[in-house]
Amino acid sequence: MRLPAPLPSKIANINFVLSDVDDTLTCDGQLLAETYQAIYQLVGADIKFIPITGGCAGWCDSFARLWPASAVVGENGGLYLKKQPDNSIDYHFWQSVEQRAENQQKLRQLAEQALKQVPDVQLAKDQAYRLVDLAIDYNQDISGISQPQLAEILHVFHAAGANAKASSIHVNAWFGDYSKKAMACHLLEKEYGLTEQQMREQVLFIGDSLNDESMFEFFPNSVGVANIKQHLPLLEHPPKWITQQAHGQGFIQLVSALLRNL
Repeated sequence: MRLPAPLPSKIANINFVLSDVDDTLTCDGQLLAETYQAIYQLVGADIKFIPITGGCAGWCDSFARLWPASAVVGENGGLYLKKQPDNSIDYHFWQSVEQRAENQQKLRQLAEQALKQVPDVQLAKDQAYRLVDLAIDYNQDISGISQPQLAEILHVFHAAGANAKASSIHVNAWFGDYSKKAMACHLLEKEYGLTEQQMREQVLFIGDSLNDESMFEFFPNSVGVANIKQHLPLLEHPPKWITQQAHGQGFIQLVSALLRNL
C-alpha cells in the first residue's frame, strides 16, 4: 500500500471540493466557526462545495438549506439533494420507492440480529430520518466498542448480501449497487455535465474514514485529514495526500492550499 504524501502548500485547477462531514468537517461532533468560515471562503472563490456523507436525509436537508453547498450526497450515496434557483430542494434517489421500502424491511431484520449479537451497540438516533440505509451507532452516543465487535456487526450484513461500511461513528448498511463514489459521479455528470476525465482533473475529495475509500480510489486529487492515520492499515486505496491537522482543522489547511493559487 502506498502511504499518503503530505498535503502540498498549493493545489491548482480544482473547481469542486467534495467533503465527508463527520470528523472531516467536524471536531468532536461540532462544526467549528473557523471551519464553517473556510467553506464560505471556498464558495467565495467560485469553488463548488458538495458534502458527501453517510449522514441521514434529515441532516442532508438541513445542509442543503442552510450551508452554502451546491448539492449534498447523503446516506452513502443513496440520494442527493440539489437546491434550485427558487431555494426549493429537489431529492434524487438511486432506487425506486418500492425498492427502498423492501430494502428497509430487510435491513431492519438484519439490524435486530446484529443488536442481539452485539448488545452494546444501538440503532443510530437519526435512523428515523433515514430514507434509504440503516445506521448502527458504535461511536457517536456510545463508545468502547472493540474491533472484533465491529467486525461481527459488519459480518451480519455482509453474510446477507448487504453492503456495510464503518464510518467514524456508525456502521451504515444498505442493499444496492450505489456508493458515495457512484452517486457523486452521477451527480457531477447530471447536474454539472462533467465527463469522467473532467471529474478526475477538476474535483478534489477530502475524507477521514473507511467508507471514503471508493472516493480515494477514484479521484486522483484526494485528501485525508490527519485522523485518518488510524485507518491506513485497513485501506487498500488511501488518499493521495494527508493534512498535518486533524478533523476540521485539516479541512482548513486544505482550503488554504487551494486559495493560494487564486
